[in-house]
Amino acid sequence: MANFNRFISIVLRLEGGYQNLTADTGNYNSLGQNVGTNKGISAKVYETWLGYPPSVSDMKAITDQIAISIYKANYWDKIKGDQINNEEVATIIADHAVNAGVYSAGKITQQTLNERFNLRLSVDGIIGNQTVSAINSVNQYKLFDGILSNRERFYKNLNQPKFLQGWLNRLKPFYEDLINLSSKYGKKASYGLFFLGIVGFSLYMINKQKNDRKSNKQQSNNS
Repeated sequence: MANFNRFISIVLRLEGGYQNLTADTGNYNSLGQNVGTNKGISAKVYETWLGYPPSVSDMKAITDQIAISIYKANYWDKIKGDQINNEEVATIIADHAVNAGVYSAGKITQQTLNERFNLRLSVDGIIGNQTVSAINSVNQYKLFDGILSNRERFYKNLNQPKFLQGWLNRLKPFYEDLINLSSKYGKKASYGLFFLGIVGFSLYMINKQKNDRKSNKQQSNNS
C-alpha cells in the first residue's frame, strides 16, 4: 500500500513556505483580503479548516503539523491514498489534488485509465472504489506515464503563461519516479515521454546542483 509519509515529504518540499503574490487567487480569503499561502495551504482552504477568514498572522502561523493534518484529510484521504497499491502513482495523484483540486486529480486519473487501458470509467472526478480498483489492476508505469503527460497538458491548456513554468517545474521530480517505474513494469508507455523524462530529470538535477552551489556561495559570503 502507498505510504502517506512519502507523499507529505515530497509535497512540503515542493510547496515551500509563505508567499502573498497578488496575482495568486489562492492567497485571498472570503473577505477579499490577500493573507497569503503557507506550506501550500491556501487562504480559503485554511479558512474552511479554521471556520473563519484567516489573517496574515494566522497564515504565517501554520506549522508543519497543521499542514500535514490538512493534507491528510483534504487530499490524501479524498483520493483514497491508503487504498492505492503503488506509492509513486498515489503520490502523483495526490500532488495534483493539492495543486489543482481533488476533482481535477480524479478526472485526469479516470481519463488516463480510459485512454491508456480502454476502460469505461465514468469521468466524474470522484476517486471511489471502482476507480481505485482500476488503478491497482493496470500497469503502473503506463498509468503513471499517462497521468504525468495529462498533467502537463492540463497546465498548458489553462493558458496562464505567468504560472506555466512553475507548474511544469513541479512535475520535474516525478520524472525520477517514471524512470524507476520503468525498471519494475517495463517500457510500455510512450517512448517519447520516457526520453523527455530522462532529459527533464537530468536538467532538473543540473539546475538543482547549480542552485545549491549558489546558495552555499552566498552563505559563505554572508558569514
